[in-house]
Amino acid sequence: MHGHILVVDDEPQLLFSVREYLGRVGYDVTAAESGPEALEAILASPPDLIISDIMMEGMDGFAFQRRVQALSGAGIPFIFLTAKGDLRDRLEGLRGGADDYIVKPFEPEELEARVAALLQRMERTREEGRRELAALRPRVLAEVAARIEAPLASLTEHLNVLLSERCGNDPEEQAHYLRLAANDANVLQGLVQNLAEVTSGVQGGAPLRREPMRVAPVVRTAAAAAARLAASCGVHLEIACGGILSATIDGKAFSRALSGLLEAAVLVSPPGGTVRISARRAREGGVEFTIRDEGRVSLAADAEEASPPETAAALDMARHVVRAHGGAFEVHQEDDHHAVVIWIPGRVAKSIGRGA
Repeated sequence: MHGHILVVDDEPQLLFSVREYLGRVGYDVTAAESGPEALEAILASPPDLIISDIMMEGMDGFAFQRRVQALSGAGIPFIFLTAKGDLRDRLEGLRGGADDYIVKPFEPEELEARVAALLQRMERTREEGRRELAALRPRVLAEVAARIEAPLASLTEHLNVLLSERCGNDPEEQAHYLRLAANDANVLQGLVQNLAEVTSGVQGGAPLRREPMRVAPVVRTAAAAAARLAASCGVHLEIACGGILSATIDGKAFSRALSGLLEAAVLVSPPGGTVRISARRAREGGVEFTIRDEGRVSLAADAEEASPPETAAALDMARHVVRAHGGAFEVHQEDDHHAVVIWIPGRVAKSIGRGA
């Protein structure tokens, strides 16, 4: 099979014809007779490409396209196949984010050619992303190796204290050093996980395991991972996240990306400063994460050379994870602090758009 295509049209005969033709030339085709039905199909099995009519009852093609963008960002190529051939309609569809616009009546061979060209273009984009990740690998490996050195030395020191019995028979002192050793081991485990993620991504390993989940636990896990560094730097961490927010994400990968950004924000903040992470529902759909700091050094790309090396590596890794989720990533300065803003496509409820 060449790929999975979702075809949406409320004309049963045309829907059947397109499905049969594309199926014969090697595509796996799912058919839907309405926008809400198509959204349910996307949640069940995201397609590689969508072909949609515009003039449909209830939710028209333009509204369906907006729902798809809120659900997946720009991650799914979109083609309008419609009898609405006016220039105004074409512009509305293309400006709304459609990748192509085909007017009925059409030749099946032309549809096949445009589908193939669009999928090839998307594959080239993915290949560019893989090359970016390959270029990122040396920097991340060097940064992780440098960061492993300190917790490893600390872990060795704490274990040597226990082994040499310098803490005597005092259970509280023994427990104290054991806790320190356990904390060091947790830091090392997180760094090794980051290293494994970069290596598997470069070598074409398993893709992100995206699934619907609550956002709050992911944010709390990221903050917990950065808490030790914040405490040692005298920086306060604050969390603001609603418990009912949800998104379709790889929780582990996304939590590690957020924790890296939090640690980078801590490193550029002064002692006594505050780093705050918040999550809220975005106006255009999806979930927006914001990390603000009181940094003395800009996190923006044009100032990365002035920042600690950990900052640049954290930004690069987070960009990769966000792009892999079909999201958007911005870094900018706001008055007396810096902010990293991340948008991730959110879940679409099965009832969304009914009667629209």
